[in-house]
Amino acid sequence: MSITADAIKIFATGFELFKKFGIKAVTMDQISSACGISKKTLYKHVSNKSDFLLQSFTFFAGSMESIMHDVLKKNGGNAIDDLFAIERFAEEHMRGDEDRLIGQLEHYYPELAPKLKKRREEIVFKITRENLEKGIKEGLYRSDIAVDHITILYYGHILAAHENNIAERPANLDELRQTSLRYHIRGIASDNGIQYLNQLINNQE
Repeated sequence: MSITADAIKIFATGFELFKKFGIKAVTMDQISSACGISKKTLYKHVSNKSDFLLQSFTFFAGSMESIMHDVLKKNGGNAIDDLFAIERFAEEHMRGDEDRLIGQLEHYYPELAPKLKKRREEIVFKITRENLEKGIKEGLYRSDIAVDHITILYYGHILAAHENNIAERPANLDELRQTSLRYHIRGIASDNGIQYLNQLINNQE
């Protein structure tokens, strides 16, 4: 389903307001005012605040997926390069805001949270599967890895890093993601992949 330029502006503006003030605090009046439109016009795009939340989060997820594919296309590297490019993107643009907002959704709009988590899962699964298949073809990942299982396991790594609830003293998110990424690559890489990974790490240090 296509989305108009006006709708993009509205959902993007609303999402920024939710990040800044929290889901409960932001009203439809505030959203319409920030967008420079009437509340009546706003309701041409959504039926209520719950619908707005669903559409704005879905828009955000779709935007992140599109940007991520652009990042990988411009990166032009192999599968391991792609993973590090995604990691750099996450460090710069994904600071846990989405996770905090989903936590608020679970409290105030529990019917929405599972739908948005499912959408996030679909995006991560797709990108991870594509990376695994690319790495196998390039000979950087072992040919005997169970792609379906690794996709699920890596998603679990990402959730653990972002939700950061597995330790009494939460770790630095960027450092935890880096450790998780290296752990993931070492678990699936071929000898050539391990050698390439070590070269990257040595160049970074």
